[in-house]
Amino acid sequence: MRPEVFLVTPVELVEVLRRHDRYVRGRAGGARADLRGADLSGLRLPGINLAGATLAGINFRRSDVHDANFRESNLYGANFEHANAAAASFERADLRGAKFQGAQLTGAKMADADLRAGGSFGATQPTQPSDLRNANMNQSRLDDAQLSGAQMRDASLESASLRNTNLHGADLRGANMAHADLDSALLSGADLGGADLRDISASGTRFRGARMAGALLAGTDLGRADMQDTDISYGVLALPPEVQIALREHVQWFDSGGAAGQRADLRSADMHGLDLSAVFLSGADLRRANFAGTDLSRGEFRLADFRGADLRNSDMRRADLSGANLGLANLRGAKLQYARMEVVPILDRDGRPTGLNAPTNLRKAKLEGADFADTDLSKTEM
Repeated sequence: MRPEVFLVTPVELVEVLRRHDRYVRGRAGGARADLRGADLSGLRLPGINLAGATLAGINFRRSDVHDANFRESNLYGANFEHANAAAASFERADLRGAKFQGAQLTGAKMADADLRAGGSFGATQPTQPSDLRNANMNQSRLDDAQLSGAQMRDASLESASLRNTNLHGADLRGANMAHADLDSALLSGADLGGADLRDISASGTRFRGARMAGALLAGTDLGRADMQDTDISYGVLALPPEVQIALREHVQWFDSGGAAGQRADLRSADMHGLDLSAVFLSGADLRRANFAGTDLSRGEFRLADFRGADLRNSDMRRADLSGANLGLANLRGAKLQYARMEVVPILDRDGRPTGLNAPTNLRKAKLEGADFADTDLSKTEM
């Protein structure tokens, strides 16, 4: 029985490719290539033709396979991490559970490819999502591809074609999708926090239930897209571009635990009277900021620092203020119906519990005329 992973000598590889070429051309003496589990990592194989081949579990890590032909191949659980697969053809290939982290896929052709979850070759553990984190997929073609649940955080898809692509539940946090064609694509339940969606085409695109906190949307017309149940902050779209970018970097900072992006520092900022409904500012420094009369409803402010902020007559209905510090804030006349004020466990840099908890702090806040109807204040500090 062949081992799950095996090395191929250059002579063996040449013979496999020669016979596969004859198979593809329908000539005598040909045979479909079977390189399941083969270790071809670090090799230079530009233009290799393995269309229709059996390549489950193959390892192309750090290999150069640009302009290669993998059309309709079985690449279940294949490893292309940090490989150069620019302009390669993967149309209708089985890429379930494939690893493309950090790969160069500029101009790759992946229409109708199956990149849903899959397992490692020969493994018995549960299936894992396809991994395209930090991959460069600029100008690639992914029309009608299956990418539901794919890990695509910080991937670059600038000017890519994703028409009718299934990205349901995909993790696209921080992804660069500027100028991409997303017409009729399915992004329901996807995480697009901090993604660059400037100047995309979104006719018939289904964003229902997607997280879009901090996404850049300048130049994008969402009039024909399904935006139901998304957390998009339309008021943020009217803010100056530099402010929108700062909010995007804040989402990246929060999602990465401080490893990327930059914390929003809005100390003493004047944002009174603005529409910031559904804005994401969890963990932000908002000390002494002026939010008088501002619409902050449905916003996310977990662990935000509002100390000394002016929140008079602001609308914070259904906002998440769990663990926020509102000490000395002026909340006179604020609307706080149905706001969340839960205790938040404090985690360390590795995401482990520290044993410390942060309740919402309302000590010394000015609360005259504030409306807390249907808000549970039992866990706050007052």
